[in-house]
Amino acid sequence: MRLVVLAFLLPLLADAAPAPYYLWQSKLDGTVICRQSSPGQGWERLDGRAFRDLNCTLPAARVERPTGVPGFRSQLGR
Repeated sequence: MRLVVLAFLLPLLADAAPAPYYLWQSKLDGTVICRQSSPGQGWERLDGRAFRDLNCTLPAARVERPTGVPGFRSQLGR
């Protein structure tokens, strides 16, 4: 019986959301692109605004952080 209850509750713990997109600017020539993570060392994030589409046109309402996950500890600076 416990196994059946666990089988129904397990998907609730695996709630995932896509990573937000950010604007990145090249240090070399100033080119601005939209990516989820840093393209490399020659790039810096333009500002802290997050977007939910790959064209960086739809602002993300908020960035979800996994607060209810057991064992998760927030890292400073992220």
